[in-house]
Amino acid sequence: MILHVGERVFWGAPEVIYLEGTVVSLQPAEQMAIVHIERATPHSAHLIDSNIPFAANGLAPLAGNSPPGVTDKRSAERVPVPQLSDDEKIRRTAATAIHQLYGYELPPEQEATLINQVKQELERDPARRAQIITSMDEILKREW
Repeated sequence: MILHVGERVFWGAPEVIYLEGTVVSLQPAEQMAIVHIERATPHSAHLIDSNIPFAANGLAPLAGNSPPGVTDKRSAERVPVPQLSDDEKIRRTAATAIHQLYGYELPPEQEATLINQVKQELERDPARRAQIITSMDEILKREW
């Protein structure tokens, strides 16, 4: 386990579901980390100020600032996850890939072009497209 107590980490991607916080404890035998959630996508904001267990290998250290589209304001009630068309699920997957490679600092026109190129490539393989849609559905249905 390469995480440390006090380290800022994140899980997910803001294009789908995103949780960010500080590691408050580690359970090396279980390969688990307990994270105090401090930022989240709006439909996960009810989890802010909660301590959530994660598989340690599912977390990544946060480098730099939080991505756009997340909040640090806890929601008193659970907000439904967005209802996405299959086309939107593929687009968000492409956006996630571009943001993982280039961050969020690209000029909007260049970012849109790259996202569209990746989206087109993902749509060329029907099996890959179906797998992405199924995976996205499972992620969006996840209960915490």
